[in-house]
Amino acid sequence: METDEGDKISIVFEGSLSREKLFQLADFLELIGGPSEGQTDFKGNKLTKMLEVIEKNFPFSFFTSRDVVEVYQYVYREPIPLSTVSTYLARLAERGYLERSGAGNMARYRMVHQERQERRLIDA
Repeated sequence: METDEGDKISIVFEGSLSREKLFQLADFLELIGGPSEGQTDFKGNKLTKMLEVIEKNFPFSFFTSRDVVEVYQYVYREPIPLSTVSTYLARLAERGYLERSGAGNMARYRMVHQERQERRLIDA
């Protein structure tokens, strides 16, 4: 797979493949490279659902990956691994969608709103 930025990703599986591992791989590829060609309905993927949870439940407050897991599972009545949420949140923070404070288990996130993004650019 090649991303829009020209990064090339190769994945090799060794050992047994489970359905959960394949779903995690699909989520990872979507997060890194965007939705696959021809995919027009984004409502069903975990990343989109997770973003909806964050926007509706934590619009201005800090939250943890555990907070997102709890609300996600309550709202959508389906499990989502803590590791998947943690990975998504870290990637979203790297891309500037979320602000991150703390590290490891103590990491907290907050949505970056347009005015904060603009202030960051001015301060930089």
